[in-house]
Amino acid sequence: MKVKCPRCGLEFEVKRKKPAFKERKRDPLDKVKRILNFLKSQDEWVWIRRIAKRTGIKPYAVSYILEKYLATYIEIVEPTDVYESTGVKMKLVRLKNREINVNSIVEDIKVRINS
Repeated sequence: MKVKCPRCGLEFEVKRKKPAFKERKRDPLDKVKRILNFLKSQDEWVWIRRIAKRTGIKPYAVSYILEKYLATYIEIVEPTDVYESTGVKMKLVRLKNREINVNSIVEDIKVRINS
């Protein structure tokens, strides 16, 4: 890119600076779709860590999305015997109904968010 100096009038070549950080799309509905599609493909209970690894979402974000947006569509079990013996808190998750339509759930969440 050529730039003209305001003082002397000389033109010189300047490299374009890259932005300091990459703009990310922060759409929770995209993450909701990924989580629902993964849960729909599973037959049994799944750990939150496994959901996070397979969907590429951080475990805290998975837990937050499950509790905020998908609480009515999933079952969550917290094994208390594991927590008491090891001190590690874990959650097992599965869909209540595996025959659900992911797009209808996402539309329902959109309506709830925007109202």
